[in-house]
Amino acid sequence: MLNSPPKRETIKVCIRVRPLLSHEDIEYWDVDEVNSTISSLNLSDPSNQSLQNNFMSKALMDSIYTSQSFHFDKIYGQSSSSQTIYKEMCRDITKNVLTGINGSIFTYGQTTSGKTFTMLGNPKNPGVLPCVLKDMFDLIEKDTNNNYRVFCSYIEIYNENIHDLLTDANSLKLIDDNKYGVIVVGAKRVQIKNFEDGIKLKDFGEENRKYRDTLINEYSSRSHTIFQIFVESSQMDPDTNSITSRNSILNMVDLAGSEKLHETESQSGETGYINKSLFVLANVINKLAEGKKMHIPYRDSKLTRLLSMALGGNSLITVICNVSPSANNFFQTLSTLRFASRAKVVKLRPNVNEYYDEREMIEMYRNEIRKLQNEIGSGENEEEDSKINKKEVGSQEEEEKDYKMRYYN
Repeated sequence: MLNSPPKRETIKVCIRVRPLLSHEDIEYWDVDEVNSTISSLNLSDPSNQSLQNNFMSKALMDSIYTSQSFHFDKIYGQSSSSQTIYKEMCRDITKNVLTGINGSIFTYGQTTSGKTFTMLGNPKNPGVLPCVLKDMFDLIEKDTNNNYRVFCSYIEIYNENIHDLLTDANSLKLIDDNKYGVIVVGAKRVQIKNFEDGIKLKDFGEENRKYRDTLINEYSSRSHTIFQIFVESSQMDPDTNSITSRNSILNMVDLAGSEKLHETESQSGETGYINKSLFVLANVINKLAEGKKMHIPYRDSKLTRLLSMALGGNSLITVICNVSPSANNFFQTLSTLRFASRAKVVKLRPNVNEYYDEREMIEMYRNEIRKLQNEIGSGENEEEDSKINKKEVGSQEEEEKDYKMRYYN
């Protein structure tokens, strides 16, 4: 495999603030889209005195009396669209995936923060995933130099159990793969030839996804889902007739939202599994952010092991953190922002996954061997000719010496 010179990157992180819900009446976070900052209100400011009485309990208010402020690559307010987020934060990943560089796009946040809406959207307001598919096939159609094949799989991780959303396969296993890092054994991989094929596949998988009513959301995703796009491309060099092949993978990850146990009232332990896997993800991000050579606990959850190659650096990554502006969700929003702050300093070193076609490589090696054999054979002939010439010269000298001796005698 031939890798291009690594380019040092960091994870791109943006924040999307959703509108207040009908039962939420106090907006606690202030968004500055121009300067890409998000800040909590300063309750010590006299102008916010009225909020102190209606905010929350006194004990909670005391713990957040100091204003919190965060800066990220982009901050998107309540009127933002998923299409804008895609163009500004994710489109470069789509372009690079077509050149053989891996990519990953995450949506992260608490339940009801708008993660699934950001990732999937609806027909009137398409999310990031449909934008990726549309843009990818538009770019492929314009590229006349490469031949492409695109495959997709759609899986979910529910209670640490991997389920294929395109089939009935359950309890799937993970194995290491030389080509794509870690893959799901038995997950169906379907070739798609256009945008419509990809949307049909996504819709089919969504019908099998784990959703459930909770006390705070009527339609809550209770699993991590990963829509994987595998891209294989090849190009022939007209000068050498050799074929160069590239492969890459784009992970579209919609993470389940963490919540307090009493808020989801789970009877299956699913909230505990969700919180544990998100904790492991945060732990992995924290260790990667430290930049030290240490053990990274990828294997502590199915989610982090599956995404270990991406998180380990061989991928371009964008994390879209969805947050609530509501005062009632202050701690969940603060937790999300702190996670995002750690993620944005993680170093990446994405490589081009490039190969020569095996048949072409074999033929190239055969030609090289023939060339070397010819050179060796030519060298041996020259050496033999040299020996013969020396013998002839020596023979002539002996004859001349013998003639002179006989003459003088």
